[in-house]
Amino acid sequence: MCTTYLASELITEFAEYDVIGYPRLVRLNPNIPWKTRGNGAIAVRLGKGNGKRFLIGNIEEKDYFGYLRGRSVAIPNVKKRIERIMEEHAQFSDKNTNPAFVVMEKKPTPGLYWKAVREVVNLKDVKNILKMGNASYKGYKNQRGLIGATSAISWHPRDRTYEVIVYREKNRWGTKRRVDTHSVIEMDRKFPSTFNNYDMHNKVVAITPNSPCPVLFGIRGDKPRDLLKAKDSIKSEKKDRWILFETNQGTDEHLHKKTLGKISKYSSVVTSGMVGSKPRTIEGGHVIFKIKNRGTMDCAAYEPTKEFRTLIRSLEPGDLITVYGGVREYPLTINIEKIQIKKLIDVYEKVGNPVCKKCKKRMKSIGRGAGYRCIKCGAKVKEEDVKLEKVKRDMKKGFYEVPVCARRHLSKPLKRYS
Repeated sequence: MCTTYLASELITEFAEYDVIGYPRLVRLNPNIPWKTRGNGAIAVRLGKGNGKRFLIGNIEEKDYFGYLRGRSVAIPNVKKRIERIMEEHAQFSDKNTNPAFVVMEKKPTPGLYWKAVREVVNLKDVKNILKMGNASYKGYKNQRGLIGATSAISWHPRDRTYEVIVYREKNRWGTKRRVDTHSVIEMDRKFPSTFNNYDMHNKVVAITPNSPCPVLFGIRGDKPRDLLKAKDSIKSEKKDRWILFETNQGTDEHLHKKTLGKISKYSSVVTSGMVGSKPRTIEGGHVIFKIKNRGTMDCAAYEPTKEFRTLIRSLEPGDLITVYGGVREYPLTINIEKIQIKKLIDVYEKVGNPVCKKCKKRMKSIGRGAGYRCIKCGAKVKEEDVKLEKVKRDMKKGFYEVPVCARRHLSKPLKRYS
C-alpha cells in the first residue's frame, strides 16, 4: 500500500470540512531499522477555512482546495471514520507495517519532530505526549506508527519543498507502470524548480517507484504552480487522482553536526576531518576509507551510488573533507550522501629509479624507504634523492553528491543550495 494514498481517502471522507494549508508528507529518520521503506507519515489539518484558497488535489474528477488560514471545528465520530479507512486500506500482513492514526486539536512542540527525524524516539514518550494533549488515537500491531503520526503533526517547517503525487487506477495496481521517459526528460529541462526527476548518467527515471503501490509518479520541487504544470506534461497511462503535498523532502533536516567521537548508530551526521586511509574497493563494489579527527571512522560509497565511487577512489590520505550521511550500526560507518572537498594535498610520483652517476645505469631499490644501489659499482643514494613529479589530480575542491538514482528522500540536492 502507500501512506500518501490514505491522504486522498481522508480528504474525501471528510469532504464536508476544509483542508487548512497543504496536506503534509513528513519523512523521518531514514536509518531506523524498523521503518517502512520511505519512513513517511502524513498530516492533514481539517476545519473551517478562510482567506486565500489554492488547488491541492483532484479525486474522482473533483477538485479539492486548501485554505491559507482556518479555525478548528468539532468533527463527530472522527475516530470511527478514520478506523474504517485505515482497516480497509492498510496491509496488516506486512511484518514491517505498523499503522496508526492520531487526532489532536493542538500540535505538540516541534522538538518531537526534530528528534524523530534525527534520532530514536521512545513509544512510551509519544504516548505520554498524546495523553497530555487529550488526543484520540489508535496504533495497530506494535503501535510504532504512533511515533510517525504524532511527529508529522509536530513538524513546524523551517525549510519546505512540495511533491505532487499522481495515483494509478486500481485495476492497474501491481502491474508495470507506463510513463514516457522522453516526457520526463523534457519536464526536467522545462521546470528547473523541480529536482530528482531523471538520472541522465544512469538513464533512470526517478519519479516512479519500484514497488507495486498505487503511486504512478511523484514530482518534487520548490514551486507548487510549477509542479501542477509539470504533472500535466508527463505522458503516461491514465491518471486516477493526484494530491499536492507540502514536505520536508530535500531539506537535509535529518543531518546534524557531530564530531567523530560523538557519532552514534541510526543517526545522520555532518562531520569534518582528514582522509586517513587510501580508499579501497571491497566485495560488492563498495568503496571504503577512513576519516580521521581525534579518532577514526569508516566512510562508505556503496555500490548503488554508481559513478560517485570514482570520485571517492580519487581521495588521498591527508585531504581535508566534510562528509554528510547516515550511520549504519555495525561496523559504525557513514553512508555518504554528499561530500565537500575542502583541501587537496599535493601528490607526487617517482619518475623512475635514479641513474648511477658513475656507471650511468638504473639503480635498484634496496627496500621500502631504504634507498637505491647500483648493481655494478655498489654506489648508494637515499630515498629522498629520487626525482619526483607532481601528479595532476582529477578532482577539485567543492561539493559533490551521489547521483539522482541513489538519493534519499531527505537529502538536499546541491541545486537547492544557494
